[in-house]
Amino acid sequence: MGLQPSWPDFQFAHMSGRFCFLELKREKSGRLSGEQIDIGTFLIAAGHGYLCTSSFDDAVATLKDWGVLRSGIHVQ
Repeated sequence: MGLQPSWPDFQFAHMSGRFCFLELKREKSGRLSGEQIDIGTFLIAAGHGYLCTSSFDDAVATLKDWGVLRSGIHVQ
């Protein structure tokens, strides 16, 4: 799904100037490559939001926590 190898699938710019990154994996077979682990570690150390998940509900909850999605929005 991602456009550039090893880079997270989704990037969000928050109004606060913070960036958040979301990596989606298949539920049973999805695994991070070594490069993806390195990039995720770098993004977190740089103070950005980063989540790797195979759970839609986890992704939506985290996006709400980050302020990317408003809490009143219901995703089906």
